[in-house]
Amino acid sequence: MRTDLTEPEGRASRIRPEHLVAVGGSLCALAVLERVPAVVSGRRYLLCHASSTLDRLTLVAFGLVLAAGIAALAGAVMMQSGRRPGAALPVVWLVAVVALLVAADRVDAHGEALAARGAATGFSATACDYLPQDYSATPGWFSW
Repeated sequence: MRTDLTEPEGRASRIRPEHLVAVGGSLCALAVLERVPAVVSGRRYLLCHASSTLDRLTLVAFGLVLAAGIAALAGAVMMQSGRRPGAALPVVWLVAVVALLVAADRVDAHGEALAARGAATGFSATACDYLPQDYSATPGWFSW
């Protein structure tokens, strides 16, 4: 079984493993960028009561994006090592990165649904526990 990714004439016949790592890293960078409210504006919700669930969901989504970034970085380090991996291993890394990013978007979508439900209860300045919390939803690519 051939493990190199070039044809005998030297032409590239398939995507090189480095390309898959670059795609994974780019997806992670874009996922971080989409979660910066100054760059991409999502729907915003004013919440009258504190929600520890939304705080936890935000941290879980951030952790999943961070894990995807670490996986992409590990794939890049693996590509730079002396041993060349098999042809399937970079694809597995890319699938892992995409799965983590999809999970982060799903968690964000669940958080947005909770925020929408909390904001739909009505807003009254006298009924609020504190200054209203502004929850900005992440649009996400994988949750429409």
